[in-house]
Amino acid sequence: MRYKVLLTDRAESDIDSALLWFREQRASDAGKRWFNLLTERIQTLELHPDRCPVAAESEYAGAEIRELSFGRRQVQYRILFVINNKFVTVLRVWHASRDRMTREDLL
Repeated sequence: MRYKVLLTDRAESDIDSALLWFREQRASDAGKRWFNLLTERIQTLELHPDRCPVAAESEYAGAEIRELSFGRRQVQYRILFVINNKFVTVLRVWHASRDRMTREDLL
């Protein structure tokens, strides 16, 4: 089965913030590459999103939140999402060096 992948406003805001950081570092080419690779990685959720592990945040979120890792070293992100019928909704794109999300970070 093929899923339709949607991004929440907060996920889009997370991506915009990361791109702004790249621009501030005068690394706009790196930002473009990062964005293209991130987009490709998110699109892999169209097929078998259930392959991804359940995120620790699920315990207090009231829903099964899964996570897909993206990047490496200092530029690693957690793509947090839920599966609902034929949809995968990306909730956040969270830098892995940040603390675990609170319930408020998810809503």
